[in-house]
Amino acid sequence: MKRGESVDFELKKARRWDYSKIAKIYGEGFSEPPYNEPWTFNVALKKIKLFSRYCDIWKIIYDKKIVGFVIVNPNYWYPGRFCFGEDIAVKKEYRGRGIAKKALLRIMDVYKKKGFKYFYGTSNNQSKAYKLWRSIGIKENKYDRTICKKLK
Repeated sequence: MKRGESVDFELKKARRWDYSKIAKIYGEGFSEPPYNEPWTFNVALKKIKLFSRYCDIWKIIYDKKIVGFVIVNPNYWYPGRFCFGEDIAVKKEYRGRGIAKKALLRIMDVYKKKGFKYFYGTSNNQSKAYKLWRSIGIKENKYDRTICKKLK
């Protein structure tokens, strides 16, 4: 499979036995620029297990392998109305093929069919994910902003 080549994949709810593979992808993806976060496998696994308590974790399967994931919080703000895309990552060797874009579009369709009215997310504006969000029609909300204060 070559970069730029379109792929067909499956999107399924992850099970507990999938968490270690998802944690590996999580840690690798968010350790890269522009995030540069110091993820270890154990910290990533702990985060995935925490997400599993209140979020839907979706695995992206290509060629019978987990190549990525999407984590959606359906309990965001007003449950049933707003859902939040917590995180998405695709293994480096599978990027550039439209997998993340197609996965997000499918995910949004799933939650739309469940009756949700809004899909939220955050993104580092220096990341490729930011361009991805924009390409599928997710843009800055004129009402809400992410706010932050560095704790010294």
